[in-house]
Amino acid sequence: MLAAIALLGLALVGRLQGAGEWPQRVRDALGREVTIPAAPRRVISLTPANTEILFAIGAGDRVVGVTTWCNFPAEARTRAKVGGFAATTIHLETLVALQPDLVVAGDETQRQVIESVARLGFPVLAVKVRDFPALYAVTEQLGRLCEAGPAAAALVAGLRRRVDAVVARSAGIPADRRPRVYWEVFDAPVMSAGRGSMIGQLIELAGGVNVFADVREEYPQVSTEAVVARAPEVILGPDMIDGGALTVARLRARPGWSAIPAVRTGRVHVLPADPTSRPGPRLVDGLELVAAVLYPPTPSNAEGRQP
Repeated sequence: MLAAIALLGLALVGRLQGAGEWPQRVRDALGREVTIPAAPRRVISLTPANTEILFAIGAGDRVVGVTTWCNFPAEARTRAKVGGFAATTIHLETLVALQPDLVVAGDETQRQVIESVARLGFPVLAVKVRDFPALYAVTEQLGRLCEAGPAAAALVAGLRRRVDAVVARSAGIPADRRPRVYWEVFDAPVMSAGRGSMIGQLIELAGGVNVFADVREEYPQVSTEAVVARAPEVILGPDMIDGGALTVARLRARPGWSAIPAVRTGRVHVLPADPTSRPGPRLVDGLELVAAVLYPPTPSNAEGRQP
């Protein structure tokens, strides 16, 4: 009788902690039905964003393999490396030797390696994050699978609050008073962020107007003349651009760019690349950085909100 009560207590604790019924069958970002036999204890992540999510929900102790790009948190760097992001760089022999219970991959850009891992008999889940709602959903899904449901839910709730706070600060600003923003993704050739890109969403959520929002391609190559014609008031870019090209002095040297409002007023800012490009929990950090640049705090405006 006492043994039965003890077993019942353990079952209740497991449910309270978010433990699910096993095996679990989930449909992934590629439309595949993936069967996961039991709660994974050995997880391999094939993208830096997935690695950051797993550690952020407290499942880092289950992560046994990552890519060479997985540099956050610091503990992630201690895990075995299975290759880079591209399918051609993934070492399947290393992956097999780690004997994962679950491989968490990216989207269709990793289809080749996803199919290869599946053929080897390992459960591999493709996830795709293109906006904040998808980030929340993927975080909660990985929380359920890794028995970290409550931690994942708490993380998502905190991320939502921070995003909502950023949006609220510029909610009352009319469209014609919002700063026009050009984001330089790369400088040779010149590339920017179009409609639907994560960077484009960061600009809009932070209260800016993306000058290339009318371009359907996520990260289009654009002409320098087009940038001049769109007259951005703020120019942003990542700190990974080679040669430190994103400076007022260098931009002023480009033909016609000295007339761009952002160049004239010096509103050219370099932001950390990882938090503004990786679709993981730190993407909210990136959003807050963009908002702080677009609406810098003043002595009379401690929160950085425009009057």
